[in-house]
Amino acid sequence: MKAAILTHYDKNGTNLEIRDVPLPVLEDDEVLVRVKAAAVNPLDNMIIHGEVKLIVPYKMPLIMGNEFSGIV
Repeated sequence: MKAAILTHYDKNGTNLEIRDVPLPVLEDDEVLVRVKAAAVNPLDNMIIHGEVKLIVPYKMPLIMGNEFSGIV
C-alpha cells in the first residue's frame, strides 16, 4: 500500500515521502480500511513542523493521516 511517511520533523513542511509499505498485521480488535478519501488538517501541519512533539512524541518514521473515509 502507499503511505505518506514523515521521517523527521521539518519546519518548512517539505519532508513527506510517498512510499510503498507492507500491509499491517491486524490484531483481533482491529480492521483494515481501504481509504477512498483523505483530508489534510492543521494538526497534520503541526505534526510535520514538530509543534506537538513535547505533547505527543511520535516515533519516526510516522505514517501520516488522521482523517479519512473508506471501505472496511
